[in-house]
Amino acid sequence: MADAHRDPSRTSRIDTAIGLVLEDRRTAERRQVIYTDAQVVLLRDESGGTTLVRRDAFDAELGTRYRPRPGAEAPSDAGQYDRLRERLAAYEREEGRKARHKADALREALDLLAEPERDRDDSDPDGSGDSSGDAPGPDTDPEVPFEAVPGIGPKTAGKLRTAGYVTESDVRGAADDALLAVAGLGRETLENLREFVD
Repeated sequence: MADAHRDPSRTSRIDTAIGLVLEDRRTAERRQVIYTDAQVVLLRDESGGTTLVRRDAFDAELGTRYRPRPGAEAPSDAGQYDRLRERLAAYEREEGRKARHKADALREALDLLAEPERDRDDSDPDGSGDSSGDAPGPDTDPEVPFEAVPGIGPKTAGKLRTAGYVTESDVRGAADDALLAVAGLGRETLENLREFVD
């Protein structure tokens, strides 16, 4: 007997993988998955901009909002984000000042790649942070030095940044469940983090 609630258009499972080319039905733009893990999906649009989407939200819209484009060519740099994260993990395991400096530089590059579009200033097309031509003003939304929070080490700090939690407002605006979904962050450490940014 056929299930009256079964939608035959949703029977085929789509695997989210680096290199998957999609059409965003809301904007009619082509997007490519350039990184994915259990928490996030990083999409690059045709203009080169990136969007960080929570994995559960992306999976819920895969097949409806995001439609695969069969036969579309995968980007040549599809795995670069993943390789940068692997290199970062390697430097974090190494001892010494040189390894720490390289890890910091990679972390900064990954944060820039994963920066959600909503945080970008449209009046700052070159990304310099200077829209007036003068020196930048005081930072009104400072980055969180996660490593200074009791209970958060470099690995968890990197995971928080990769998940899109970089500034104080990112942390303040995030639900407890969303932050607890980041591997390595427990309830006690979350309380420490909340206290740190307030």
